[in-house]
Amino acid sequence: MSVWHQFTSIEPPFQPFAEQHAAALIVFAVALAAALWCARTQSYQQNLTLTRAVALFLFLTVLMWSAIKIHFQRFDLLVDLPLSLCNLFAAIAPLLFWQPSQRRHEVLYYMVMAGTLQAMVTPDLYVGFPSNEFFKYWIVHGGLVILVIHQIAAFRVYPRWQGIVVTFVWLNIYAAMLYPINRLIDANYFYLVAKPGSASVLDLFGPWPTYILVAELVAMLFFAVFYLPIWWIKKSSLQTAP
Repeated sequence: MSVWHQFTSIEPPFQPFAEQHAAALIVFAVALAAALWCARTQSYQQNLTLTRAVALFLFLTVLMWSAIKIHFQRFDLLVDLPLSLCNLFAAIAPLLFWQPSQRRHEVLYYMVMAGTLQAMVTPDLYVGFPSNEFFKYWIVHGGLVILVIHQIAAFRVYPRWQGIVVTFVWLNIYAAMLYPINRLIDANYFYLVAKPGSASVLDLFGPWPTYILVAELVAMLFFAVFYLPIWWIKKSSLQTAP
């Protein structure tokens, strides 16, 4: 089988917590370390160029993945529209990350760190390496986490603790808009209708709709947890300031 056929295939299956999963997390860690190095050593304009390049790369990744699906008649409106938050953020990444914005970034930070990072630990992925499905999943999720952390390090757009409430409100507005779309087209975006097919943390939260309510409480807890490193960074900056 040629490299192109392997890249466009939907095999082999992905095995969570196996070698491919570990390798993807290692690559992510190396890329994140490189982004943090750039944040510390490069100029504002160079870091802005890097941010924009990564954002465009995420957009092009989603675009190419969609084009391959359409070409092979595998595009499914019920699961492949960019309506999950990770795919949505990746599809419009150039708009979200083109210019640093503290208020916009804090919503992205809390949502990405609480949701996207968890999706890397317990991936909802069925196709393994070297399929484009595999690459798209890890590029989108890892890329979003790298972008939000890099923006804090490079541009000092620190999320506020008040942003936890703001993010929670936006999260519920988005869910309220998405739920009728799910019902209209019989889809399950954002897992508002049912749990994901593979093992996930939602399995611990009871049946529908209980798991949605519990997930909202857990999301608030995660938002608070991910504010702690921001609080520590701010405190350290004040203590070291002349």
